[in-house]
Amino acid sequence: MSNNSDDVIYSKVLIKKIAEHKDMFGIPDSKTDLQIMPLTEYRELVKREAYFFVDHNGFLRHQFSGDVIASSKEQLDILIEGLKEKRQLLDDAMDCVKE
Repeated sequence: MSNNSDDVIYSKVLIKKIAEHKDMFGIPDSKTDLQIMPLTEYRELVKREAYFFVDHNGFLRHQFSGDVIASSKEQLDILIEGLKEKRQLLDDAMDCVKE
């Protein structure tokens, strides 16, 4: 069982890793910064695989955690369907960030 000092050390390491990941890809630190990020910059984040990448085995992985998100085109299609459902719950981009 871990003690509190181990938890604090783990938390500090995790926070550092998150900050390094955000810095490496230029991911905004706050929700507000993300909201006002121009869509062209957001598109570039996606192209640079800041969130997802396909590994050498053909698996779609989460860039930060390394978790496998999809292992086939069919699974990716299901994920895209789910994201499209979530899309309806989001606000439109602010006018100042539109292309």
